[in-house]
Amino acid sequence: MRVKRISDFESFQNLKTSWNKLLLSSEENSIFLTHEWFYSWWKCFSEGKSLEILLFKDEQGKVIGIAPLMAEENTLSFIASQEVTDYCDFIIVKGRAEEFYENLLAYLKIHYAGIKRIELMNIKYSSPSCRLLPQIAPKHNFSCSVFEIEVAPGVVLSSSYENFLRHLSRKNRHELRRKLRRIDNLQGKKTVKVVDPKGLQTSIETFIDLHRKSTLSKQEFWEKKGMSDFFREIILQFSSKRWIELNFLLYEDKIMASLLNFFYEDQIYFYNIAYNKDYAWYSPGLFLFNFCIKQAITDKKKKVDFLRGREKYKYYFGAKESKIFCLTLTLEKRKDEDLCD
Repeated sequence: MRVKRISDFESFQNLKTSWNKLLLSSEENSIFLTHEWFYSWWKCFSEGKSLEILLFKDEQGKVIGIAPLMAEENTLSFIASQEVTDYCDFIIVKGRAEEFYENLLAYLKIHYAGIKRIELMNIKYSSPSCRLLPQIAPKHNFSCSVFEIEVAPGVVLSSSYENFLRHLSRKNRHELRRKLRRIDNLQGKKTVKVVDPKGLQTSIETFIDLHRKSTLSKQEFWEKKGMSDFFREIILQFSSKRWIELNFLLYEDKIMASLLNFFYEDQIYFYNIAYNKDYAWYSPGLFLFNFCIKQAITDKKKKVDFLRGREKYKYYFGAKESKIFCLTLTLEKRKDEDLCD
């Protein structure tokens, strides 16, 4: 198997079409693995890091896998960060994962000998990476540690909203309806959905301002270098593909809450919620989640992904947890190397 290393930004840009085509045939297809996502992340957060994307091609020259990696000091990792990227993984054609990992580890062992650690964060339990890498790693003299670091609750949607409610537990259904009534009974409320590129570019500034004011931790989040630019870049990259929307809940023209969603294939991702603290009692975020779930069912979406975190509101909607793992690989010294030290 031949390997092509991509280390310059222009070559990375030119991979867009082939990258996303390969993703559609992979086992772990997610919006966080699209070229647009990695491109936006690298454009905004790459300072002090080197691009180390590896393309693996079979004997016919067909790309069967992509390793979207970067290097910082003596660590190799995905092109991602915990603050913004919920899922990470390698992009591999279905049925060729074992072959890919064998070649990946053999290549890393030879060409990245100066790397001390390989940190692979936010991998879903369903990924072949979780199943196969710990098995294959020792054959190539790597140790592999696996840690559960988070859960990501999600909901498989029903054919109708009525069926969706019917499948909730009695307790969750009661709690959801009780909280929703607070806004249902509020006169003068309205929801606004923004999907057009120009509207999103303006509305994201409103969302950022609202999110920043909600808590001290959110304020610190937006003070991180590149963060606002990243969200603006995602708007730019996703809006032309109709992969993104902003929903606002208004009361007498005042914003109660705003919800940033991603759409990809048959899923909706609830990425970020911002709310006005003055209206916290009304649970405006919960109202927007419910509003968007209704719309997702109408649009024939198959699943709602609440993404990482155990926030209580996710379970009102009957969300079930899926586990997220971090894999750490370390190249071990051979016995003959120890004798030479």
